[in-house]
Amino acid sequence: MALFRAAGSSAREVTITRQRSHARHMLCLNALLAGCSAIPQAKQGDVPATPGMDVRVTLLHTSDIHSRLQPYQFDPSFTDNGLGLADDAGPFGGMDKIGHILKRERARAGRVLHLDSGDCFQGAIIFNEFDGEAEMRLMTEVGLNAAVVANHEFDKGARNLATQYGAWGGFDLLAGNYIFEDANAPWANDLGRMIIPSNIYDLDGIRVGVIGLGNISSLNSIYDESNSMGITVLEPAEVIPAEAAKLRSQGADIIVVLSHMGLDDDREQALEFDDVDIFLGGHHHVAIDPPLVVENAHTGKRIPVVHSGAFAKFVGRVDLVIRDGELLSHDYTLFPVDGSVPSDAEVIDILEEYTEELDATFNTDQVLGYAEEKLTRYGSTGGDSMLGNLAAEAMRFYPGVETEIALTNTLGIRADIPAGDITLDDLYNSMPFDNSITTMFLSGREVQELLDYVSDRSTERGCSSQAQVAGMQFDMVCEADNPRAENILINGIPLDEDGTYELATNDYIAHGGSGFEVLERNTTQVDTGISIRDVVLAAFIQYQTLPRPDEGVCVEDGRINPVF
Repeated sequence: MALFRAAGSSAREVTITRQRSHARHMLCLNALLAGCSAIPQAKQGDVPATPGMDVRVTLLHTSDIHSRLQPYQFDPSFTDNGLGLADDAGPFGGMDKIGHILKRERARAGRVLHLDSGDCFQGAIIFNEFDGEAEMRLMTEVGLNAAVVANHEFDKGARNLATQYGAWGGFDLLAGNYIFEDANAPWANDLGRMIIPSNIYDLDGIRVGVIGLGNISSLNSIYDESNSMGITVLEPAEVIPAEAAKLRSQGADIIVVLSHMGLDDDREQALEFDDVDIFLGGHHHVAIDPPLVVENAHTGKRIPVVHSGAFAKFVGRVDLVIRDGELLSHDYTLFPVDGSVPSDAEVIDILEEYTEELDATFNTDQVLGYAEEKLTRYGSTGGDSMLGNLAAEAMRFYPGVETEIALTNTLGIRADIPAGDITLDDLYNSMPFDNSITTMFLSGREVQELLDYVSDRSTERGCSSQAQVAGMQFDMVCEADNPRAENILINGIPLDEDGTYELATNDYIAHGGSGFEVLERNTTQVDTGISIRDVVLAAFIQYQTLPRPDEGVCVEDGRINPVF
């Protein structure tokens, strides 16, 4: 991205000033590296003098902010509209607005705790430039009490997470199901001291026990450079009962599971584990209003399962009524984060430091092209999509790549691109990951195995394709007991199982991310070092106006045909 850097280095002076003014945070990191414990300890308040009384506790909930620290424009979905995000109410998101909502709701509540379900990293240019410093600093500024450690916190490695949290984190990191045990990775051991499985928060005599559950399904995507971080993952059954019993023995009145396991897992665990009172979850980027209420299979206890959305679009507030350690009732409010919300002055002061440096380093408003309609990341039928086809075609035809076929994971494209001018900021919001193109040779049988796996993974997700392709066409058969790819064509010719085909893909799935083992074990891999985002940027500049139906560019063309 050197093409977009301003001449000179004066912009870094902002960072130097910021680091000096927060040198005390670095002392915390140094203490951790020296082996001293700086982990916030469970609060030991007095035994609550509230027997027989109804007591209200307020939980403020955020999740999956994904670096949307600055307000941004997007086209709200039908679901977003139903939850209160109006089409013309932008810009949306931004930690300055979230900070205002949190401060306002704290002032309206008595006993209050702010909990976040993880994935505050990755999703906008501010993360690519500052490595998570801004996220850690601003989450601390808005008064966050605890966050679960999710999968994208590791997107720049374990060492980076330890460094950023040690320098700027002023809240608890929770994950009861991650054990860091690689003795040869000192930063992993630092995280082992920084991350705690659970904690108790004393709210004027009411003790709230919180258990963290990090994501399991995406753990194979967590790497530090080229090496796995050596995390041992525990199943919820190994964590929840033991941690809940420990917290109860320490006087917890209620137990909260702060989760990044996803909605389905949260619902299953609420059904199974009877010593939990409420789940606050994330990972699937959904907001539910009202929350799900799951009746526990063993006790019949009704357990709320709360998900408050993603991308800084909403803040959730849950008001609980508790009597003698029993959750009697709950009430939920979902606050849209839109252009009508004022900015918090303290947050905006910090945020502007990063904005000024980004403006000096990147021209985020630079226009790359024009979208005559919204360019979508998902296909209308569940198959190939506009942006998926554009990215995959751009990858395989790019000079220095030039392969027969291409495949990239659908979730590598994180947002639609709105109609109108396509800016550099739009590109980073849509394609935030710093992935490069990897090429390799596959046999015809391996191509079949690859597309069978895509069909299997997609079947589990409602027959919505989890990959986007170029140079290939196939039927994605979504049969629960036998998902498979059929009628595979390679550039219009039936697949030859004995043939050899050169593939362009992204380095994440080439290394086995998202379960692509057929690619991980391939020994012909070559990392070109060519950024996929830069390849798509070049396509925007080349075509200028998109889509181009007459040329078959950036349109759905049925190359992935879902068959139910």
